[in-house]
Amino acid sequence: MPEDLIDPPEEQVWGYTLYGEEILVGETGIRRTIDGEYIKPDEFDRYAYDSSTPVDTEEYRHE
Repeated sequence: MPEDLIDPPEEQVWGYTLYGEEILVGETGIRRTIDGEYIKPDEFDRYAYDSSTPVDTEEYRHE
């Protein structure tokens, strides 16, 4: 059988991110959150947004 007709081996799934994305074995840049969930680099902004609350800067803040 010619080399170009052989199916490449399937990538193994290592786990899943907080948002349900597959993490493949050997994938780099994966981080674990304080809650023990995993996120990919492209999910950092989404995680920061989802895990924070807006503040009202219109009112004077007394310290």
